[in-house]
Amino acid sequence: MRAERAERLSGAASLAATTLVIVAVAVAAGVFAARLVAPTIHGRYFLWVSGRALGLGAYLTLTALVLLGTWLRHPWRLRHPLLHGESRLRVHAVLAVATMVLVAGHVVSLAADRYAGVGWVGAFVPGQSHYRTTAVAIGVISLLVLIVVGASAGLAGRRGTRHWLGVHRWAALVFVAVWSHGVLAGTDTPRLRVLYAVTGLAWVIVVATRVVASRVESPARAAGAATPIEVAMVARAGAGEGSPR
Repeated sequence: MRAERAERLSGAASLAATTLVIVAVAVAAGVFAARLVAPTIHGRYFLWVSGRALGLGAYLTLTALVLLGTWLRHPWRLRHPLLHGESRLRVHAVLAVATMVLVAGHVVSLAADRYAGVGWVGAFVPGQSHYRTTAVAIGVISLLVLIVVGASAGLAGRRGTRHWLGVHRWAALVFVAVWSHGVLAGTDTPRLRVLYAVTGLAWVIVVATRVVASRVESPARAAGAATPIEVAMVARAGAGEGSPR
């Protein structure tokens, strides 16, 4: 019991430390990108620039999260393994936590900023933002769906994969929506077009190769069925070592 408890505490500490590192890196990247378009931060613009930086950081971690999540069900994952199976799940869980932390900061910063024109209602109710109503509404809907997708991970290993995996796969659509939100809502989109082009293309390649490869693999792999080992690792992660995505 003590050894098991010590192992869980060690795993939790490792998860927390990795989460902090990923959040720090994502925020740094977001701040760098935001400063490219707003090099001078003064009074009333601070919350807006901070919110934009956190948003860009969240977009980067979400991109990594969705790409890794797609690869976890990719037929090629057994031929070209990325890290150990359990390590992939740990990284996946950390990216999920980091994404939610950054998204929360992004939403709060912009909701609290009068200059942004979003407001608290507009930050949580689609169509209520004064700033680029449609673009912000896409972001709000993405947030709500992302919460549902994240919550579905709690069912992993408890009711079988089919009960949560179907909902979990909405993450692919969330990425498309978030990509659209970033492109349409950002005043800095022209200067970030390379970032959006590269990340969008990466998503298309991973998803497309998964679809094509699944048609030539065995029926079990084509359906994205998890192996018994993967199911066990997901269940273990959800029980106390960080749930995936």
